Amino acid sequence: MDRAEQNVLAQKFASMHNPKDLLLLCNAFDGGSAQVIASHPGAKAIASASYATAVVYGTADDDLTLEDNLAGVRGIVAAGIRATPKKPVTIDLQDGYGDQLERAIEGIIKLGAVGCNIEDFNRVANALWPIEEAAARVALAKKVAAKCGVPDFVVNARSDALFQGADAGMDSVIRRGKAYLAAGATTVFVWGGPSGRGVSSAEIKRLVSEFGGMLNVSMRLGEGFLKKNQIQALGIARVSMGPQLYSGAIAAYSSAVDGILGV
Repeated sequence: MDRAEQNVLAQKFASMHNPKDLLLLCNAFDGGSAQVIASHPGAKAIASASYATAVVYGTADDDLTLEDNLAGVRGIVAAGIRATPKKPVTIDLQDGYGDQLERAIEGIIKLGAVGCNIEDFNRVANALWPIEEAAARVALAKKVAAKCGVPDFVVNARSDALFQGADAGMDSVIRRGKAYLAAGATTVFVWGGPSGRGVSSAEIKRLVSEFGGMLNVSMRLGEGFLKKNQIQALGIARVSMGPQLYSGAIAAYSSAVDGILGV
């Protein structure tokens, strides 16, 4: 796939981010799971999830290097490119790997991806990036993508400000989200954190209003969480699953192994 064709795919992916027509992304964890998604008529695009990529690759999410991530998502991107028609693939780049952000964007574009997820939590410093730096990193990702021939590359800027550090809270999320959108992000991903806090309906409504609907949230499976139709009714542009499908697949695999080997 040449860069012109790749940018057309990026434009297609960008157009899918429409608050009036929810983009629901199933996150793949390897080439096989990506093929399942790519062949499904209801799937518009494919996303990776760094946690699942790391575990499948044999490491922990916090220890996933850029090189390992690129190797781990190669089959995921390939599944999207081989699909008929081709399906856009977006890659979870964690916090962008510090000063390796440019290499990260170049690396996934070389594989054929047309979007990425970048967090505003600096894993090395164990703190949120200052808002100006976080916004500048979004702008840098777009600049590098344009230099690589994919100017319509889609950046989903994740903010962890709802639960991280002294700069936590909804007001911080909103300030940060607006800065990321102004810097070129297509959507802002607001995550409730690892404790399972989630993002409430009232919070989503406020974020939708502040971001013009260009919001990404994670849809949690199970009782007590919002379903697809409920999320869609709130006017959100994008919803993803994170590593939940991987966890479900491994649970089924474990159960089958127990059935074969006994417990």
